[in-house]
Amino acid sequence: MFSQTFRSGQILSDIPRGIPSIGLITAGRVEVYSVALDGKDILLNELSVGECFGICNLLARFELETVLRCAIETEVLYIPKSVLQEVMSCNGAFALRFAAVCSEKIQFLLKRIELLTMQSCRGRVIAFLLAGQNENREVIFRGSREDLARHLGISRAALFRELAALQSAGAVEACGNRFYVTNLRRLEEMLYYPSNTK
Repeated sequence: MFSQTFRSGQILSDIPRGIPSIGLITAGRVEVYSVALDGKDILLNELSVGECFGICNLLARFELETVLRCAIETEVLYIPKSVLQEVMSCNGAFALRFAAVCSEKIQFLLKRIELLTMQSCRGRVIAFLLAGQNENREVIFRGSREDLARHLGISRAALFRELAALQSAGAVEACGNRFYVTNLRRLEEMLYYPSNTK
């Protein structure tokens, strides 16, 4: 294992020094992007301290299809995949825990695909709020409104317009990068029955 520090904006790899590895973020924040065929980048996720990248292709011999970029100065602890494979081969409990993490990643990506394939901007914003709320109906996005627009695959102007409409409808309150679902039923109606909520 070895640790490496990266500057803000620097691109990361899961094959540092030619060694296929899993990266554990020990300081900083990493943005995960997918690049579309038209060259447009879409923010898929943000990884913070304690989170990993490179785990889903543990048994594959290719680099990640996504682009990993440091949002701020970031420190990564690299663990060679061969080490993890060896541990998994003799520790069934560890292998099951690893499989559970991969399952969570897959579920997250399926939700992101569902969100990005929604046709309307409003649908994407509402789906994001519904999926991201905690037990207090609060949604916290780590990043700017512009980052959120990229995350949703819509323009910044469209994001502001849809948030304003949701606030006017009394469904959501917004404060910086924090959002509060004030009327869950109303928000769900605006997603599933848009023709009845105009």
